[in-house]
Amino acid sequence: MALRVLWPCLLALLFTACTSTPTANMDFDSSFDFGPVKTIAIQPINRTVASTIIVSDMQVSRINEAITQELEQRGYRMVADNAQADLFLTWHLITQERMDVRNYNTSIRYNCWNCGGSNVRVTQFTQGTFIVDLIDPERLQSVWRSVFESRLRNQPDPAQAEENRRAAAAAIFAGFPPN
Repeated sequence: MALRVLWPCLLALLFTACTSTPTANMDFDSSFDFGPVKTIAIQPINRTVASTIIVSDMQVSRINEAITQELEQRGYRMVADNAQADLFLTWHLITQERMDVRNYNTSIRYNCWNCGGSNVRVTQFTQGTFIVDLIDPERLQSVWRSVFESRLRNQPDPAQAEENRRAAAAAIFAGFPPN
């Protein structure tokens, strides 16, 4: 329940965990010919799947915009009509609460036999998994998938959040089209 309250902030920050170049894992159907693909239609997200967080229309729009900009930079044309699309694009976000436990040894050996101890630091965070599928409209099966994971963090600066979304989109499509 608390995640639903914090969700607008978290989704805007989906891609903020990256201090270095973000990377994504990619898989594809090697029998599918990606050469003729020129047009892609983004499908509406399914807001009823239990494992997918309900997102606001504003957040959906911002994510779709980052995806669209990245694909257009790669030479693809985004279309609204599925009948004109060579591929359908779907995406969803799954979140999971996680804990990072670190143990630090603080023993002191000066003038003391076995003095000291250890400190334990526990950090709770939300792990976001963003999944993008490209679907063959004829078979209605995924032919390409990219999975991007990051910690979701609060990012009050909208310009930084936008930059992070663009970096994540670039990472997601780094392997598209597959060679």
